[in-house]
Amino acid sequence: MSTNDPPELEKIPGIGPKRAKALRVAGYETLDDLEGATEEDLRDVAMFDDILARDIKATVSPDVDDRVAVKQPNAVTPDDWQVTERQLTHIRTLADDVPLDLEGSTALDVRDQLEFAIDPDLLGFRQVCGRVVTYDPETDEYHPVPNATVHVEDTDCSFLSHFPSGLGYGWFFPFDCTRETVATTTTNECGEFCVHVPLWDIDRVLDFRRERVCLPEIVRPRLRDVLERPEVFPDPVIPPEPRPNPFPRPQPRPDPRPERLFDPGVFERTADLVGEDIALRLGAGSERGEFGEFESETAALLDRPAFPDPPDPPLPEGFMRPDPDERLELLGDEIPVDREVLAAIDPDRHIGPFLRCRDVFVPEWRTFADVPDITFRVTQDVDGDGARETIYSEGFFDVRWNESGSLNVDLVADDDANSIPTCDGLTPENVECETPSIESIGLMPTQSPVYDDGSGYARRINRPKPPGPSAGRLDGTAPFAGTLQLHGCHRFEEASYYRVLYSYEGGAEQPFTGHEWYVPAIGRDPVHVQPTGTDGWYPILDVPYLESYYGEQLNDNPLLFPFWVLNWNTRGYRDGTYEVRLQLGDSNMDPLSTASPASTITVDNRRPNLEITGLSWGLSSEPPEEWNDITESCPQIKRPAGKKIGIRVTFRAWGEHFRSVRASAHGCGRNPPVTQPASSGGPPNRYSYWHQSVGDRNHDRTVVFEVPADYQPGAYRIKLRAVSRAFNPAGGGRGPSANWEYDTDYIESHLNRQISITNA
Repeated sequence: MSTNDPPELEKIPGIGPKRAKALRVAGYETLDDLEGATEEDLRDVAMFDDILARDIKATVSPDVDDRVAVKQPNAVTPDDWQVTERQLTHIRTLADDVPLDLEGSTALDVRDQLEFAIDPDLLGFRQVCGRVVTYDPETDEYHPVPNATVHVEDTDCSFLSHFPSGLGYGWFFPFDCTRETVATTTTNECGEFCVHVPLWDIDRVLDFRRERVCLPEIVRPRLRDVLERPEVFPDPVIPPEPRPNPFPRPQPRPDPRPERLFDPGVFERTADLVGEDIALRLGAGSERGEFGEFESETAALLDRPAFPDPPDPPLPEGFMRPDPDERLELLGDEIPVDREVLAAIDPDRHIGPFLRCRDVFVPEWRTFADVPDITFRVTQDVDGDGARETIYSEGFFDVRWNESGSLNVDLVADDDANSIPTCDGLTPENVECETPSIESIGLMPTQSPVYDDGSGYARRINRPKPPGPSAGRLDGTAPFAGTLQLHGCHRFEEASYYRVLYSYEGGAEQPFTGHEWYVPAIGRDPVHVQPTGTDGWYPILDVPYLESYYGEQLNDNPLLFPFWVLNWNTRGYRDGTYEVRLQLGDSNMDPLSTASPASTITVDNRRPNLEITGLSWGLSSEPPEEWNDITESCPQIKRPAGKKIGIRVTFRAWGEHFRSVRASAHGCGRNPPVTQPASSGGPPNRYSYWHQSVGDRNHDRTVVFEVPADYQPGAYRIKLRAVSRAFNPAGGGRGPSANWEYDTDYIESHLNRQISITNA
């Protein structure tokens, strides 16, 4: 297969990167492999059902001898790319003899006709894969936007840039923009899409940017970009981490000092740029793990957009006036920009922030004219009126065209886009329904030894670690937290409605009410699931209901997760134990006699508690009883010059489902070691404790950090981090792949104390 062509498996309708990966994991690498498989074989592949297995066999094993050419419905292939007039103008600069009739041709036609006329390195294609998502600032989560239309556009636009002095980033105000759509595609059920872009068009964009100083640096920043800025941090803060498919990210340079994020000053600067919560999560990720442990969660966090909820630029008051004449009158000569440009821009239409260029002087205000780019615009029928509304625009500088490796992009859509909570769940091949039942909590099956139905805990998540080198790990008590997707058997002939009932801590049974969500459907807009009335009844989304919902005849049920019965945000409920069961109703929403057995679910969204109960310091050569207590809120230690000192910290960590606690010290470019008992093992620069039994709910400890005499004076930080046993089985972690036997940090708390050390 040519390297210019899409991979074989991704060409098959209905597959996409996620299912293609599942096929390869199951041992099917090529179309020939699929042709030799039976439908029964394919039904055993993760995320495959009877319908998809049948359709694949019909595609790869047609009745005729010649195989039918197919293409992936959520990808723009070279056959889809339409050559525009502006692109043709650039092509003519690459060759002396270019046919006049190429406008409107496809990119594949251009490759075939100019094979011997231009540099062959420019006749290939690069694949750009991306996701359309919404961002929830309350939960700090991204949610996929399925079946949205992605418009790939050839764009020329002029910009007024504003890089305020004193900030490390700036904004662009676009004006005089022209766009031509070269291709369209749709996101799949998980919000993913791919585009094959001609190299000669990428060359056109890069050539222009190389001619304009600094523009190659202008791309939408990721978190790792912010942390690797030399003007902010002399050395990068976070080490590179692997990222799993289907969207692998290029890896940055390694960092010999991963704990440096908690150095005083470094942490504050990071928190200023990306927020304290994100800074703490990044620091926890850099400290977490032993040698060889795969930390994809940290890598995924680093590859997120740095500004998913972008701040507005600081602007002069006169600049914000909507009337151009009034704007010009108020600004006068305050901004050194052509008056026609100031009149042309819309002050409410800005994009950014973007990071300031490296090693290049950037004036506060600057105009760029006719910048070419290949941009994305996304539309979706948000309100169900049949017309598609724009949910993502101003897609300038989304793709890092000059970056090696895979090209990836995350398009963060408007808040009103119809997104789904998750793209993982119970699929038909994983369940056999005989009676009503709750089959899974997220991806965790309830009929499994990994889940304790009597107590509502997961047994193998965050298990205790008994003391002793030969002690095996015991079954754990990990509660559930966050938003839980409940899946169950509710599709029975006599039932038209269902509801989910719960009893809290043995109290009276009542229905869940008021929960709404969207469920993904293959090849269609997601289905809005909402209760009928106030008693918690939901319609069963069978084929007749969906035919009415979509206004068309359906041959099969298109829902990706047809057993999804509730999207339960447990954060709005009290922590504790719930008895949950399904109840079926007839067409009048009268309860039927059939109901499911109760499933027990223990919920705990609380963070562990942390407290420093004692703090003192003294010379390492003196006995601890002679050390000085530290009681000030902003303590300062005046150490004798040339003397090694110790800082003694007594702390406590506790919680109903306390899992672990870690204490460490950081500061002034080097990490002072912590003194630990010789039998404790582990790294010398931190103290760690993991609960040893299910009844182990608190830990008290005194730890001494030693600061050698040659450590420079300055600000030091004592850091405590505690983690709960709670977890969420919605997907994105190692759950099923590790048979639910793994440790995860889903809920954590932090406590930091700064201490200034000076020489007396």
